[in-house]
Amino acid sequence: MTALPEGRGGVLKAIARLAPGPDLLRLTEVCRHLHSALGVARVRLTLSDGREFSWPGPQAPSASQGPKAGYRVPVTACTTTMGVLSVERHGRLTRRHRRLLADAAGVLGPVLHNTMINAELQRSLESARGHAERVAATRRRALGERDAEREAIERNLHDGAQHHLVALGMMLGLLELQVVQGNPAGVQSQLQRLRAGLALTEKSLLTVAAGDGQLLGDAGVAAALEAEFRDAGAQVNLDASQWCPERRYESIVEQAVYFICLEAVNNARKHAAGAPVWVRLAEGPAGLSFCVADAGPGIPPGALETSTGVANMRRRVLAVGGRLQVRTAPGGGTTVLGFIPR
Repeated sequence: MTALPEGRGGVLKAIARLAPGPDLLRLTEVCRHLHSALGVARVRLTLSDGREFSWPGPQAPSASQGPKAGYRVPVTACTTTMGVLSVERHGRLTRRHRRLLADAAGVLGPVLHNTMINAELQRSLESARGHAERVAATRRRALGERDAEREAIERNLHDGAQHHLVALGMMLGLLELQVVQGNPAGVQSQLQRLRAGLALTEKSLLTVAAGDGQLLGDAGVAAALEAEFRDAGAQVNLDASQWCPERRYESIVEQAVYFICLEAVNNARKHAAGAPVWVRLAEGPAGLSFCVADAGPGIPPGALETSTGVANMRRRVLAVGGRLQVRTAPGGGTTVLGFIPR
């Protein structure tokens, strides 16, 4: 325990130096200084919020027994009552002691007032800091959601709308051939197919913008794929004999199967133009399986690891807890096998 200062001036300076922090624990030390300087039984400081500090402590017996007189002095600052400083003493306080107690209360008032202001400022600062952190977290979350949405749109454009764009390119090639051959009937037929393809492409783009395919959402995977491959003629063959159209699955699962099959067919039509493509959908007790195979030239060595389309397919199937396998060999075609457990 530190030595106590002597004299009225020393006590007041010591009290002023004991500016309490936010927890106000040093106010007990103030009571100890006054207790020693006044020679009283107990010094108590009761704040306006009900907190109390004393020396000796509230559980400790006072130095002497017997009846005691009380003396109370308000502690104020800027007309605001901060608390009450009181003492217990045998007999009356001397004029010198009363003046010391009043001066101590006068010193404590501004100290407590500043402490309360600092505590309030600290609380406001912490509240502002917490608000800023919440705003920053919300902003980061919004940016993450925006990036995820952008990536989803990019994948859907690549896996869905691109299929129609490839088909349009092939139709234009056939139209050019009919023009070169001077076949008016063939030109007219290809123009009709081209107009229908443009309408389907527009519909696909609107579907991506809306975030879901209406036919896929209404009728399911088999019906949506059948509509997509309807204009492909004999090049794309869809086998859904082992797929129950009445049974539906979560939207994310159906979208995964739908877009993976579209991407695989699109890759086959781009890199194996004219080669037949087979798509098979099947349901079993363990889950859903799908297969897309073509009779094209296969994927060159090393190209499989850098293929954006294959990476998109893998991300989609992993997102629903499934697995994907791509088998290919030069001159042996390419087969995409997928499975999603129930």
